Amino acid sequence: MIAQYLPDFNLFHLLIVCVALSLGGFVKGVSAFGLPTIAVPIIFFFISLPAAVAIIVIPMVITNLVQMIISGQIKQTIKQHWRLFLPLYITLPVGVFMLASLDTFYLLIAVGILLILISVLELSGISFAFLSRKEKLYGPLVGAAAGIIGGITTLFGTLPVFFFISLGLEKEKFVAAVSVLLFTGSVVHMLSLHSMNFLKPTELSYSLLGLLPLFAGMWAGTKVRHMINQDTFKFIVLILVGLIGITMIYRAFA
Repeated sequence: MIAQYLPDFNLFHLLIVCVALSLGGFVKGVSAFGLPTIAVPIIFFFISLPAAVAIIVIPMVITNLVQMIISGQIKQTIKQHWRLFLPLYITLPVGVFMLASLDTFYLLIAVGILLILISVLELSGISFAFLSRKEKLYGPLVGAAAGIIGGITTLFGTLPVFFFISLGLEKEKFVAAVSVLLFTGSVVHMLSLHSMNFLKPTELSYSLLGLLPLFAGMWAGTKVRHMINQDTFKFIVLILVGLIGITMIYRAFA
């Protein structure tokens, strides 16, 4: 029956997607981000990168909407960080175009190395808090770079996450800022992918069927987040930033 309407549908691929989304959902529940960081490389191991990017976009939109509503502080977050958000929305379609038409090998490697270096320095006690003193200057630059990177990899939240860390946001304000960023960015990303014909029926079916294990993992991760303190939370976030860097380098060579 399914094969009649979706000839490319594969039960093994669906299983992989469900496992990837449940693990990604758990990480997102703990840290407020990280769904594509975990899920896309697992899916990409079995399916092409454009397909993996397409599969993850609907779950990103839905989970980020839920997380944004639960976190609250939406108006305050937009008012404080709009200088970062706006350039990201503008450059996301540029990144999607690059995914479809350009060789992104060196870009992925360079950004991956940068993220690993940043996380190692922060974990070593070398702070980037100076960014907070010129938030109006650095915010738009971070947003523009994040949009291009995110259009190619779905990881448009990575640089802003680091920027929010440098601002010293308290745990729940951090979650609120990341949630607004990821929801609004996911919508722009989804529309950009649709315009480039990446969103196809088989990928959309995998996305929708994977929502239940995704939310189960996200619920478990949220429970864990409420049990940890601010320092542990920051440590987990920085480890994830480093992992994202490794993921980007892996994608470049893969």
